[in-house]
Amino acid sequence: MERRRRPDGFAALPSGGTPLASPPPGPGAVEEGSGSRVPETAAGPLSPFGDGWMPKAQRRREYVLLLEDIRVSFDGFSALDGLSLYLREGELRAVIGPNGAGKTTMMDVVTGSTRPDSGEAWYAETVNLLEKDEVFIAQAGICRKFQKPSVFGSLTVFQNLELALKAPKTVWSTFRARLSGADRDFLAGLLELTRLSGESGRPAGALSHGQKQWLEIGMLLAQKPRVLLLDEPVAGMTPQEIDRTADLLEDLRGRCSVVLVEHDMEFVRAVAGTVTVLHQGKVLAEGTMDEISSDGRVVEAYLGGAAC
Repeated sequence: MERRRRPDGFAALPSGGTPLASPPPGPGAVEEGSGSRVPETAAGPLSPFGDGWMPKAQRRREYVLLLEDIRVSFDGFSALDGLSLYLREGELRAVIGPNGAGKTTMMDVVTGSTRPDSGEAWYAETVNLLEKDEVFIAQAGICRKFQKPSVFGSLTVFQNLELALKAPKTVWSTFRARLSGADRDFLAGLLELTRLSGESGRPAGALSHGQKQWLEIGMLLAQKPRVLLLDEPVAGMTPQEIDRTADLLEDLRGRCSVVLVEHDMEFVRAVAGTVTVLHQGKVLAEGTMDEISSDGRVVEAYLGGAAC
């Protein structure tokens, strides 16, 4: 899949082109024998299961989103069974797995709509997600896109983005709101990023399915998120729309952290550096797409089955 340069208009995003989030800092990652990627220091890799694993406070500093030993059960069914996930600042992480593997429940825990039975979930070092509600978490910078696009069909594309701007949403403040020059530049950048510059005056309801998906992603980006959760964003798209969505995510790389839940393996291969495979509520394997594709456990549990 051919890649292109970031659109010039993207420089109109916050603070004259300052990334929505800082690029990934700190050490790299290496692969442990179990298939999980773990942090690496000058002394070598540290196992999350051994005495050498970095102290909890340091883990919170290293990762913008940290889930540890999350367990969720519904009426005796174990939806998450000791799930741990570590996401770096600016990283694009794909999460794949068969239906029922726990992908949706994982996102529910992160966004506050499901409380786990046990475990820890931390965001931006100091925010204990298990103590916060959905509104607080969204305002703090974790935004989620569901599979089905949700836009205001009777409003124009530009108006949808304008309504989504990060600002007070009281009735009085909304009534008095006026766009500044910086706001207009920011929205112009979002329009170019989402490939909708030519559609800004068009009713959102008249857009194609793929364009509606891009518009909703733009509406979430208008909130200036630090972590963006995307649930099967290319489902139902044409091949051309899928290619343009891959370009969009490439343009986002390093500007905010992205967790991508997806079943389209070719799309995952095109955009993700690290892929996490869930199975039966826990991490089965983690690595590059080439690495997990050659993992016999992954092939047996997912890639070799009808789920993909």
